Amino acid sequence: MANGKIYSFSKGVISNGILDFSRRTPFVREVMLEKINPARIILPMKMNYGVPCEPVVKKGDKVKVGQCVGMPKPHTFASPVHSGISGTVTDVAPVTLPNGISCMAVFIENDMKKTTVESIRPRTHINMSARETVAIIRAAGICGMGGEGIPSAAKISRARRHGVNELLVNCLQSEPFATCDLTVINEYTDYVVRGASAVASTCGAKKVRFLISHRRKSEIRMLQSAIDSVKDEFEGLSYEICLFRDRFPQGYYRLVAKALYDKTLAEGAILEEECKAVLFNCSTIYAIWRALADNMPMTERIVSVCTDSYCRNNVLVPIGTPLSEIINSGIGSTPVNDRIIWGNCLTGIETNDPENTPVIKITSAVTIAPRNFIPKTPCIHCGLCSETCPMSLSPNIVYEMLIQGLSQKAAEEGGRDCIACGTCSFICPAGIDLASMIAPFASAGRIIEENSLLHNTSFSSGSHKEGEEDIIGELSLLEEFVEDEDDRKVSDPNEINLPFKGGKKV
Repeated sequence: MANGKIYSFSKGVISNGILDFSRRTPFVREVMLEKINPARIILPMKMNYGVPCEPVVKKGDKVKVGQCVGMPKPHTFASPVHSGISGTVTDVAPVTLPNGISCMAVFIENDMKKTTVESIRPRTHINMSARETVAIIRAAGICGMGGEGIPSAAKISRARRHGVNELLVNCLQSEPFATCDLTVINEYTDYVVRGASAVASTCGAKKVRFLISHRRKSEIRMLQSAIDSVKDEFEGLSYEICLFRDRFPQGYYRLVAKALYDKTLAEGAILEEECKAVLFNCSTIYAIWRALADNMPMTERIVSVCTDSYCRNNVLVPIGTPLSEIINSGIGSTPVNDRIIWGNCLTGIETNDPENTPVIKITSAVTIAPRNFIPKTPCIHCGLCSETCPMSLSPNIVYEMLIQGLSQKAAEEGGRDCIACGTCSFICPAGIDLASMIAPFASAGRIIEENSLLHNTSFSSGSHKEGEEDIIGELSLLEEFVEDEDDRKVSDPNEINLPFKGGKKV
């Protein structure tokens, strides 16, 4: 049950403030969720935090829905890639995504038959250890669908190591106009609650907290109803719905820590260690239960099709669908001067090639916005950027120091704490793109690991054992479990923790 308290952090953009989000508040629920079956898909081998996979199919190969087409090299931090359509591989070639990531990609032409790998079928009962659960999630290629895309199996393992007490399910959808997560809650409420229960049990958490805007009355009722129907199936778990104020960027983990636990996390500190909690996006949780219950890897996601003032509709698309197919389906042709943004209007990246820019695992929205030419003037010192910065920075001061080449001074002013939300650029009446200068400075000051999605990792081919590609390419990767490579024995009580005691019927 919701406790009535409304949480929030201290700064940021609110719905009744200068950036009016109220136009998106009456969330329009689709009578029927539109499903797009594209003519082709483009599957980059790197779509999440980590290093690229190796393609395990070649030009001319036939593939099926759910088939693995990209496999991690041994001992690398990568997530498998699966096809969301059946058809023929037309090419395996390098691609460069709008965020600068370069990697190999598999191009597949759709045969429109939707033929699924034979091994993918719903489980009638679920009775597995926590270790087996993590192995399935890893094999399904599931990663965070609301941020940088940390592989979910790695996140669960980290939560287990730190002994978390709470699982937080992010249902906040704080970016303007996008409603894909709200659509997941409306369409698949039961899967979200069951998935959260399974992940909490696997992590060793005792409490599940759903974080959602206090304005989403219908979604709150749906979550509560689903909780009431499944709570007796998961022993030892308690549930709570936490209400939040509409504020952007509400779902960022450091701001969640401040709102829920009144803790200020330093750069590099993690929620699992400091607050004994782990945060998952609700779309990720849905994908996890789909893998556990339906044996289906991560092959599709819901994407919001937005304009500069509202969400037109949400569509369910195979991962790898070109933006052009989504735009043509939902909007039709776009005016020549419109900008096509890969993502949301504040944090997305403009692309000039929608035909070859695919939806990847972390793409939550496609935005069509007019190209407004705002007159740029010197800073008028109004203070709006400082008032709305969620990290309590003074973006105008940091920006000016960077312009003058005073990087050390900019760092002392907190410039490294920028989270690239884009609020300062949007809010500036002088038309200064503050974030374009500050965000790269912040990211350059952090250690960009090889595993980071921000790291431009080029594909370098490795070698499989003879015959291995053919075998892997025909599997869904959910046919058998891959155990963790460590020295812990099965007799370890942490390894035989059953999240589904007695085998839960699906």
